[in-house]
Amino acid sequence: MKYDLPQRLSRIADADAVSTDTNALLAAVNISEQARTMVQHEVRYTANQIRTLADAMGDPEDADELYGALASLWLELRLQWQRHNDVANYDLMRHGEAKPIDLVRGSVSSYYVQRIESLLQPEQTQCLNIKALAIIDSLRQDFVSPAETV
Repeated sequence: MKYDLPQRLSRIADADAVSTDTNALLAAVNISEQARTMVQHEVRYTANQIRTLADAMGDPEDADELYGALASLWLELRLQWQRHNDVANYDLMRHGEAKPIDLVRGSVSSYYVQRIESLLQPEQTQCLNIKALAIIDSLRQDFVSPAETV
């Protein structure tokens, strides 16, 4: 199998494409200009992070490291999505409505997760999942209390 993950990552993080998609999303919601600017900045920042991974680890011998770094980014985006949805759901429950900015930010995180997942073949998804679980297990080990290790 040809190692083309870096090129495909660069394509899904194309600044023009993600800006166009983001502007379409932002046109459909009522948020402040400051919030729009913040979202556009976050979108460009994430796209740049994806391109940075692809550029730094673009050789076939870097595949293992790229999957590890991509797993970290993928987990970060999944956790952002979860956090924004939790906040929106809590606001909805307490106040009868969710703040549009939380919905937009959750949508943007979900957008990137979907873009990353869409370019992976089943064996690549499995590799990403293995790397992500290893990261979670490593973090869990960092928080094991001394009483639990006895």
